[in-house]
Amino acid sequence: MGEAASVQKPNRSAEARFIGDVTGSFVFADRRDEAGDTQAMPCRARSVSTTRAVVTADVPSVVGERVVMRFDMIGIRRGVVERSLKEGFIVALDREEGVEDVGARIDWLKQKSRGRAEDKRQHKRVMPRDARAKIILGAGETADCRIIDMSQSGTAVEAGIQPPLGNLVAIGSVPGRVVRHFEGGFAVRFLELQDLVLLEGMMTLRTNLEKSIAASRMGMPS
Repeated sequence: MGEAASVQKPNRSAEARFIGDVTGSFVFADRRDEAGDTQAMPCRARSVSTTRAVVTADVPSVVGERVVMRFDMIGIRRGVVERSLKEGFIVALDREEGVEDVGARIDWLKQKSRGRAEDKRQHKRVMPRDARAKIILGAGETADCRIIDMSQSGTAVEAGIQPPLGNLVAIGSVPGRVVRHFEGGFAVRFLELQDLVLLEGMMTLRTNLEKSIAASRMGMPS
């Protein structure tokens, strides 16, 4: 009797979980616009763990729909809509390689929320209004990309290519070096700090004015 009483149940609290707001963005992997592109939309996780996320978003979801999400300070996670909510959805997350690292980041968020962890990020990250941009690889070679987020010091992009670490590239007219790879894209550290007000325009080059300013900065005729 005493021996049976000493048997302990499995510890299910080992899974990393953070309850609180985490900003981010997401795309429904199989939804495309008229140009055939996925559309990144802002969201906020009310709670996130290594296996599930409860997400607040303005876009209706469908159970079983594939989702790719990027959470601030956690990174990119993929999963399937498990349940639709009035103001969002619950996602069952894939068990991906590197999930231990994700668990460590979630634990860090918990510590930070309790005032026990130091936030070493120097520059605030923001999401662009228009995420479409081009990567300039040199010798006239370019590739399409989508801006995940950006700050004065760097950006993360989704792309079908991953230039080698340390390679010099430009996102639009903003030069930098590739400093990190992740599934589906890479991160760039700019060669110099950028003006956050002008940064999106310098990367996306949507208007003639932005193209003219970029040409001037790069020493080219506009």
